[in-house]
Formats: sequence, C-alpha cells, structure tokens
Amino acid sequence: MLHVKRLRPGDGVLLFDGGGREAVARVVGAKRGVARLCIERVDKVDREARIPISLAFSVPKGKKAEFLVQKCCELGVRRLIPLGCERSVVKLAPEGSHKGGSNKTEKWRSVALESSKQCGRTYVTEVSEVVSFKGLVEPESIRDYRPRLFASTGPEAVALSEVIGGDTGPGGVLCIIGPEGGFTEEETEMAVRSGCAPVSLGPRVLRTETAAVALVSMLLYAYSAW
Repeated sequence: MLHVKRLRPGDGVLLFDGGGREAVARVVGAKRGVARLCIERVDKVDREARIPISLAFSVPKGKKAEFLVQKCCELGVRRLIPLGCERSVVKLAPEGSHKGGSNKTEKWRSVALESSKQCGRTYVTEVSEVVSFKGLVEPESIRDYRPRLFASTGPEAVALSEVIGGDTGPGGVLCIIGPEGGFTEEETEMAVRSGCAPVSLGPRVLRTETAAVALVSMLLYAYSAW
C-alpha cells in the first residue's frame, strides 16, 4: 500500500474481510511503514458463484499447482482439496503425518488470498490439508455433496450433462481431478462405490490444471452460476 502503490493521506482504499464484507476506506496517516485508515462505509457484497464447488486435485509438479489454485479461485471455487493418488507425481503425505504438505498448503493459501484480491472476491477459497484418495471418498466425508464427479478418460465415463441435475447437495458439488496418469482401477472402483460419477471432459487427455479449470467452467455454465 505504501511502498508499491505509494498511497498517501486522502487516497481511497477498498478493504475486504474474507467473510463477504467490503469496506470503502481512506488513508488518514502513514508513519514508519504503518498506514492508518478511516472506514467510511461497510457493505455486504456477494460476488460468489451460486453453486458451491469443492475441487479435489492430484497435485501437479512445479508451478502448475499454483496456476490451478489461482485460476480456480478466480472462477469462484469455494474449497480446494490437495489429493494424494496412487499415480500422483508430487507425493505429499496426508494431514496428521509428520511429512505432511503444510508448507505447500500455506503457499497455496497465500496464492488464494492474492487471487481473491485481484479478482474482487470478498471471500477467500479455502485450501485444506492434503488428504488421501481413500480418505476423500469415505461415505462420511462426501455425504453432503451432490453431485459427486470425478474426471475420467476410461470407457466408464459419461457426458457431464447426463449426471448433473437442477439441485445440489447442502455441501455443493464435489469435483475430483486425478493425476495425468489417471486413476487406478482400484481408485475408480472406490469412487463409484461411494456414489461418484465418472465424467468425460472430451476426447483429449488434459493436464491436471487444465482439467480443473475446464470442469469448473463447465459446471458454472451448466448451472448458470456465473
């Protein structure tokens, strides 16, 4: 605020609290790297998608995970769940392990916050700790989601339009994106037993980060939730 944007007393600032409130404020003082603001008005603002989407994703390598978090946040995904799959390239231990992905998840939470600022959201996408695929599809974990979708390139996959309905569950829609090597046969069977529907994203094999953006965009269009 002070050193990059060079704001001075009298300049306007737009603040948000991450809980849906937005405030118009003005800089009234700046000293020793601290800005003092006067809040002039507070509004309840809703720029969220009308359907809550939770997206579980097998973590891609390098900067691709940050790209996925950034773009899903811009699209309005409510919750991101880093997922440990059998064929995941990046191996992060699930929550509760001494080798968990806390450093990674903290970085992704920072990306989510910056993305919310950039795109004008008043909420910040939640980034959970890493979970195993088996832990994700436990009946108790996903019972509130409807529909439950996992992207598949296998013969069992059906068109998205055949799966989605007019209503969502109290937890919203759950999307599961696997690694570029795809889900194993065992993972596919576990997902289907838990009531997850395999959906096709087209005839081409997409990278994890591309599949995530594509599936979320399709859902927003299908539910007219932009």
